[in-house]
Amino acid sequence: MSIYAVSKIFYMLENDASFRERIKSNPMDAIEEFALSPEEREALTSGDVEALFKMGVHAFLLNGLSRHQLFGVNRDNYFPRIRGQESPR
Repeated sequence: MSIYAVSKIFYMLENDASFRERIKSNPMDAIEEFALSPEEREALTSGDVEALFKMGVHAFLLNGLSRHQLFGVNRDNYFPRIRGQESPR
């Protein structure tokens, strides 16, 4: 597992407007270019903030999911999810 690829997705989400639009319109195609493990892909696409955090993604980067309302994560469920109090999907 290389958490670098997941972190790069979050970096690009904040710093690349065209990538941000692609991930909003067709998330599976947008992340296809990254070498993600099956576990990373599943955690990301299911909005499993707790799993991503435990894999080593920094909480500051993870907040981008709620800020851009991706993969079912929003400002209301971000904190319960990162604490493991709410299951994704």
